Amino acid sequence: GIITHGHPTAQAASIGGAYLIKLALDQVPLNEWMSKVVEFTAGMSDEFHSAILRVGHVLAWGSEEYALKHIGEGWVGEEAVALALYCVLRYPDDYLACIRRGANTNGDSDSIASIAGGISAARLGLDAIPTEWQERCENADYLNDLAVRMAEARG
Repeated sequence: GIITHGHPTAQAASIGGAYLIKLALDQVPLNEWMSKVVEFTAGMSDEFHSAILRVGHVLAWGSEEYALKHIGEGWVGEEAVALALYCVLRYPDDYLACIRRGANTNGDSDSIASIAGGISAARLGLDAIPTEWQERCENADYLNDLAVRMAEARG
């Protein structure tokens, strides 16, 4: 984010998205995620803060389409991360439903689904991803090795 997107809101979105991965890996209860990510990114971007708060406004709405429209379309970083967060919170225990929701939006659907899938997989574990998808993943051996080394370094 910082290397390619110098705008403070893009930086907040990148940092916020990475922090959501940390919360997922640490198995922080879902009901704490929004407040924690807002607190962690405090002062970085009012736009990012607002996008995350919009997720909280719409979680109980019956219509996913209206909820997604209220959050945004995801063409900017803060909306993409917020929409991904919505997908994860809407389908916390179903990786496929989470990414399908992200992939079937009217906005930057590939980005939303990718971010949501990363967060969801961090929370649910690799077994949540269909085996056939894992087998078709380009550079799978390298990525698995990298993941193991990162987990070991994390301690």
